[in-house]
Parts: sequence; C-alpha cells; structure tokens
Amino acid sequence: MVRVTGNFASEAPLAGIVASAISAAFEAGWADPKKLSQAATRAKILRSQAIESIADRLGTRVDEIEIVGEGELATYLCIAGFLQPDRHLAVGAIDRGKIRAFTRTHHDHTIVPVDSSGALRAENFPAQSLLTLQMANGETGVIQDVENLAGRAELVILDATASAPRISLPSKWDGAIFSSESWGGPTGLAFMAIRNAAQWRYPLPHIAPIRTPGGYSLPLLLGAAVALENFNENKAKIGELNLYLRKAISQSIPDAQVVGSSEKSLPHKVTVLIPGGISDMFIRELEAQSITIDAGSACSPDDLTPSHVLASMGLPTEGSIRLTLRDDHTEAEIDELVNALVKVRSDL
Repeated sequence: MVRVTGNFASEAPLAGIVASAISAAFEAGWADPKKLSQAATRAKILRSQAIESIADRLGTRVDEIEIVGEGELATYLCIAGFLQPDRHLAVGAIDRGKIRAFTRTHHDHTIVPVDSSGALRAENFPAQSLLTLQMANGETGVIQDVENLAGRAELVILDATASAPRISLPSKWDGAIFSSESWGGPTGLAFMAIRNAAQWRYPLPHIAPIRTPGGYSLPLLLGAAVALENFNENKAKIGELNLYLRKAISQSIPDAQVVGSSEKSLPHKVTVLIPGGISDMFIRELEAQSITIDAGSACSPDDLTPSHVLASMGLPTEGSIRLTLRDDHTEAEIDELVNALVKVRSDL
C-alpha cells in the first residue's frame, strides 16, 4: 500500500501558474520601467497592471501601495516613517521580532501583553500611541479584535503579513505591511501601504521625495499579482480539516493542546503543544516519514528558537509544533500525521 504523506510546513512550492508567470516575466518584463525604450514601456505597463490588481485585492488605493524588494525593510520603513521621538510606541508582546526590536531603541514604548488566548489587552496602552497591530498571528493563527483595537490608538500600523488576503482591513489604519508569501506568492517581495501620508516621513537618507529605495524584481511582482489573482483558498474545507485535526489530536493525544479556538483563529494555522515531547525530535522523525512540519518561533532566524508567542500566552514552549493546512490536504494525511506524532512521543 502506498503511504499517504503531506507537507504541513509553512513553505510550499509555487503553484504552476505562478511559476510560469514569473518565468514569462523574465522574457517580457526585463527592462527598466523608468526608461523610454519600447521594452521599458512594456515593462511599465506590466508593473502598473500588477500594482492595480494587488491594491484592489488588498483593499488599498493604488497611490497608497509601495513595492519593497526585502520583506523586513517594508516593516522598518513603515514603522520608522511614523515613529517620531516624542511619539509613544505600543507593540504587541506576540508581534514579530523585527517589530518588537523597535522597543530597544525607542524609549517611550509599551509592550502590550496578551491574555491566555493570545488576545491583546486593549486597556494596556495609552490612547495617544502608535500601535503596531498584528491582524493574525503567524504561529497560532489567533485573530485580533482589529476594529476595536485600531479605534483605541492615535495611529495604527497593521501587520497583515500572515492574514492577507483572508481578513479585510479595518475601517481605521494609517499604514500596513503585507507579504506575498501569505497568498502563495514568491519570497523576496513585500508591500507597504501608507494611507496617512501627512504623518509619515521617509526614514532613510534621500534627496528625491520617495517612499522606498525602489529596488525590487519586476518578475517577482508579476508573480505576486498572479498568485493573488488566483488565490481561491477553500476556506470551508480548511475549516473542516482544522476541526478534524483538533478532534484527532484530542482522541489520540488527550493531554495535548491545540492553541487558540477554531472560531477566533485562521483555520490554516495550527500550533499543538504535546507534553513531554521534544520539538526538534518531532521534526526529524516525521521528516524521515516524508511528513514535514515546523516548530519553534515562526519569526526567528533559528527555526527552533523557543516561541515568544507561546511564552507571552503563558504556555510551555517545549513540545510545540506548528502546522499549516492547505485545501489539498486530506483526512487520511491528517490521520497519518497524528499517528506519527503518537509514535514519536511513545518512543521518547
């Protein structure tokens, strides 16, 4: 009998239509759009079409969105552009590391705690704050009460790198950060949206009035646009798989805990705590069975660094694994995953 295996890690190969679009773009979009040749004109048209498509699907205006060729540079530019020396900064305890790093150099700040469910405590930051608001967590999938939280801060920067395009932007926001990886696009590309231009200043040395350095791959931009245009995740099926996974874990590993509720989390992101388990052992042993999972902090350069997200929620970090569900997964694959976890744990 052929074994059923699956990739439950956050990374996955690009869809064929996206890979083909990128390959074709290297043929048609190789020229510098800022020049005046026919090839440059064609590249400029392709770029404009891609930006219009992406802005429309992310819920921004075309004149608000900028392309950045390095994901974390978008994070820096967006936050640093709004952050003035006399402005209070409020950062969530479960925010990504590159965002929390701002608290090391900006003295007037608050690290906003979360409760045991991962929800930010809205009463714990001043109203006159620049709030970095993570719409949904990339490890646990926990979704924040974005409308309520955004309404409590003077300025709001949305971290939509894990949530777009699954969750719509709230009515109030001043800046936003997106990653094409969240909708199946290529790595090495991010997007920054500036709605409140009056309060934002380009934070790097410059002469011309710019918002970004301008260096990015046009083929990757076109690939990101195609990926977003074709993003059609079967939310209902993934929700069913999420519930099936939760039930299977509960029955097979009764003392395990799935972090967050199914009602208030992104259904495709699941973190499981297995008491007595060793995270890297689960990764190695399951990989030997062609089952790929993640562990540790999702935003750490070292994949197995203990999760600050779980620690902030008051949960143990050892024995935690991270799973990403896709609509081509099956219940049979989930059964094999859970059975493999049970065996690895029993062998410890």
